[in-house]
Amino acid sequence: MVDHDVAEVLQQSFLGSLPDHVHRDVADSARIVDLPAGKLVYEPQLSIVLAGALRAFIDDGSGRHLTVSYVRRPHAIGIAGAAGQEFPVAFQAVTVTTILRISPARFDKIRRNHSELGWAAAKELALYLDGVLAEIARVAFQPLRARIAHHLLALADCRDWEHHAVHQAELAAAVGSVREVVNRTVGTLREAGLVDVSQAGVTVVNREGLLHVAGQRE
Repeated sequence: MVDHDVAEVLQQSFLGSLPDHVHRDVADSARIVDLPAGKLVYEPQLSIVLAGALRAFIDDGSGRHLTVSYVRRPHAIGIAGAAGQEFPVAFQAVTVTTILRISPARFDKIRRNHSELGWAAAKELALYLDGVLAEIARVAFQPLRARIAHHLLALADCRDWEHHAVHQAELAAAVGSVREVVNRTVGTLREAGLVDVSQAGVTVVNREGLLHVAGQRE
């Protein structure tokens, strides 16, 4: 099962400090899983993203989502679950996504034999915490227009800027709003020449301008 790509991703991941023979053991007991775009993943088993992108989100129990971060290669999902803790974040594949699903038994054995793994896992979890705190700050202090610009850029980036349109429903799920409000706000971005809108969705045409609206820099 171990090929150059999997070995490279493991080296880049939070498991990177482990010896090469441990990487081989992880890969030999792991399973490569392809997730179609839109696939929802609740309570994920520990996995490392090999390709594609996932959005991490929370929901209000009635179907409304708020995206808190995006997960791409070589980052992991399911670390809290592997530690026996609940983590109230679910995931959805933004694009066709491939993950390396790691055997819980093998990971538990590695954790017992390699104490440095605890610190590496803590740093990986801190990335999610950073994303949650950043989104809280956006919701609390930024207007909806800036938040839409941020998530539109992030979703486009997940698609590697191949000029794919982002549907308004995706944006609504990302910012935790309703489509009617998002559509009106996207209309102001179109009038400013920052995006193009078609039946397929919203396409970024002025990245620099959207970064300015989102309050971000390259």
